[in-house]
Amino acid sequence: MLKRLYTYRDLLLVFVWREFLIRYKQTSIGILWAILQPVSLMLLFTFIFGVVLQTSHKDYPYVLFFYAGVLPWTFFSGSTNFAVTSLSSNFNLVTKIYFPREIIPLSGVAINFIDYLIGLLVYFILLIVYRTPLTWNFLWLFPLMVMLVTFTTSISIFLAALNVYYRDVKLASAFLLQFLFFATPVIYSIDTVESRWKALLFLNPLVFIVENMRRVTIEGRGIILWQMAIELFGIIVLYMIIYRIFIRIERAFADVI
Repeated sequence: MLKRLYTYRDLLLVFVWREFLIRYKQTSIGILWAILQPVSLMLLFTFIFGVVLQTSHKDYPYVLFFYAGVLPWTFFSGSTNFAVTSLSSNFNLVTKIYFPREIIPLSGVAINFIDYLIGLLVYFILLIVYRTPLTWNFLWLFPLMVMLVTFTTSISIFLAALNVYYRDVKLASAFLLQFLFFATPVIYSIDTVESRWKALLFLNPLVFIVENMRRVTIEGRGIILWQMAIELFGIIVLYMIIYRIFIRIERAFADVI
């Protein structure tokens, strides 16, 4: 993918800039929407689970707990939501000129990653406000981000390609995201789950990513290397399989779309 994208890097930048303008140009608060969405969800979950239900989430503030889960989830769900219809809605481009078709869904991943980085700055501020000590384990956040982007890219281009052939994928993807939300520890900790279900949940790479983003930033602990090796291997294999399928079927996009 990197070789193909490097050749068409200018086109990718054009698509990213176009999506940036479409998203923020005529909005009243502009890029602040990138902050508003995760912060509003964090405040909602804090109110429901911290004030109304009064549940407990380890020994750190609700705000940090929920924001650490909401931030990667918002990136993943935003990217996949964009990707599902990205190819079919750009049929006029797909049918007229050739370019690597993955550029279109990847532009959505890129613009949502920009939002993620902006939200991450807010997270750093919250960590400082709540006087959370920063340790060297914080550096594990960067390989976790790479895993998050790789997994999100894989699912995004898969759903985008599938929707070219089966338009009901858009409806199915809405259900899939709802299912994944509850299968990802955004509003709960994996430690509260019975042991017999943990192995099943960890088949979802987002579980490992979200839990360890909390672990390395809020708790200051390191990652269990053998678990990371397994998850990383699974994400890489998934990416390679999906991208190979995408390359094989993209030749027929112009005829089917």
